[in-house]
Amino acid sequence: MTAGGPSDGTRRARPKGSNAHRPKDSAATRNDIQRAAARRFAERGFAHVTLQDIADDAGVTPALVNRYFVSKRALFELVAQSHVEEVQPLTEVDTFASDLMAYWQDVDRRSPALALIRSIDLDGGKLLMHELERRMLAPWRQSLVGDPEAAAKIRLLESLTLGLGLFGIGALLGEKEGPSADTLAAMERRLALMIEACLSD
Repeated sequence: MTAGGPSDGTRRARPKGSNAHRPKDSAATRNDIQRAAARRFAERGFAHVTLQDIADDAGVTPALVNRYFVSKRALFELVAQSHVEEVQPLTEVDTFASDLMAYWQDVDRRSPALALIRSIDLDGGKLLMHELERRMLAPWRQSLVGDPEAAAKIRLLESLTLGLGLFGIGALLGEKEGPSADTLAAMERRLALMIEACLSD
């Protein structure tokens, strides 16, 4: 029997989803854990995900998850605040619409947003509102400085942005097969028209 092994001489099973060829690279392991957590939180929300779920998906142990991230809550907050990308300028409507479509179709890019939405009961939505402000509302407000209808336009843009992903693309409902390529192309064209209409005076 080797030191630290089970007393009956059997080998411990590797965690589910583990990779025998995993490089001994702490940055890669950390990224694997964070990605697994983001996907789990996006699918089920904070309350319904365990460290064991995350560890299984990342091919590590729950103890290692805690070693890297301290707690499930700390890991969730890191996930929620990750993948911040520059918001496309509102003046380039076609680019804005295209990026928005691409964002909601990319499982990894959209995971932090879905994680926040599915975990709204965690803190009464405070973290969600903070991230919405930081990622979208503040940049849009800056783009619309001096516009007397800025507040109305921002509300509509926020509704379009979230509604597109959650229901139009089907991210909230976890649709396995989203809209067809033709439907997506038509949606992008019409989304650009809607944004243009929203921003026009």
